Amino acid sequence: MTTTTDPDAIESGLRALVDARMDAGRSLATAAAERDAARETLANADAKYAAEHAAALTAGWTAAELKKVGLDEPEVRAGTKRTRRRRTSPTPADSAGTPSE
Repeated sequence: MTTTTDPDAIESGLRALVDARMDAGRSLATAAAERDAARETLANADAKYAAEHAAALTAGWTAAELKKVGLDEPEVRAGTKRTRRRRTSPTPADSAGTPSE
């Protein structure tokens, strides 16, 4: 392997390396933007499906009937389902019926 100490040749070689890295970074950024757009489109479609499924139930269809023809219940996304919080201490109403000393 021959080496050169020509500053212009070294700079050109370094620029080619940086350009290749920048191209990879640009491609990755483009893919990330496409992925984010697809996620948003999917989220919108899921929300619409959930609303339409609820409307079908309100109109009198049962979940079993809809499932029988291939229309499954909407998926519940992580973090969107509400959970009830348990009480950790009794309320005054809970202790109202107990005699005191």
